[in-house]
Amino acid sequence: MAFKVLDEMREFKCADVGPSLVTYSTLIGGLCRGGKMKEAFDLFEEMIDKDRIVPDQLTYNLLIGGFCRLGQVEKAHTIFGFMRKNECEPNAFNYATLINGHCKKGEVEAAKGVFQEMISSGVEPDAVSYTALIGCLCRHGNLDEGINLVQEMSEKGCKADVVTYNLVLEGLCKDGRTVEAMDLLERLPSEGVQLNVASYRIVLNCLCSCGDMDKAVGLLGMMLQRGFLPHYAASNNLLIGLCDVGRVADATVALYGLVDTGFMPEASCWARLIESVFRERKLRRSIELLDELIAEG
Repeated sequence: MAFKVLDEMREFKCADVGPSLVTYSTLIGGLCRGGKMKEAFDLFEEMIDKDRIVPDQLTYNLLIGGFCRLGQVEKAHTIFGFMRKNECEPNAFNYATLINGHCKKGEVEAAKGVFQEMISSGVEPDAVSYTALIGCLCRHGNLDEGINLVQEMSEKGCKADVVTYNLVLEGLCKDGRTVEAMDLLERLPSEGVQLNVASYRIVLNCLCSCGDMDKAVGLLGMMLQRGFLPHYAASNNLLIGLCDVGRVADATVALYGLVDTGFMPEASCWARLIESVFRERKLRRSIELLDELIAEG
């Protein structure tokens, strides 16, 4: 149906109705998202040869991104060469897309090479291209290099955002460096970085998984104080984890804090908590807690 519309547009002699760069880019983008790269490239060539429309960096990036999503990064590099041959210099967004393509294949050195090529070509890295490389480094065992790049961003006046820091948090947690992750959560808001709920959930899930319940309880308090809620499954896991290590009082306090936000534990979590309270010979507290949760519905 989309291509029928394109044919109808070509029938009009009025220039305002004929297909434009936006028209072709929309169709090329749809084909690329569907993985139909041969059809996308054929249409790209048709745009140039038949309608004499010159592509811009955005149109080229649709092809670059499409090939990268399919893991065909070498073909994406070919598009880069085609751009330059046709006097359309790649911009930072084009480079970031190519870096991400290498990252998805685990090709860290190739991603770093593209980043250096960008700088050598006189293209100033922006937050998107920095974040692309930082993500690549953090996910593939080059965490300290990634952290150094965040510092480099700051020195060059390119502000890292929550997307960048969430990648660093993931890397720190994957590497078992939860103290550094907690430090980031503590200080970043005071430095003007607007964290989101994912920032806290990344670290909380890690702490619960590795059984570091002291830090998990502390982080839960920080989240609730700042207006962020843990994931439902993480909340249940936290409560069960506290019971497993005999921290029944902390589990009860945590549950009260969560219930105030509208959280209701799943049946297995509630059963585990009640069992632990009974074992601690705190029957009255158990009944009070049960009554309050029933009252909440």
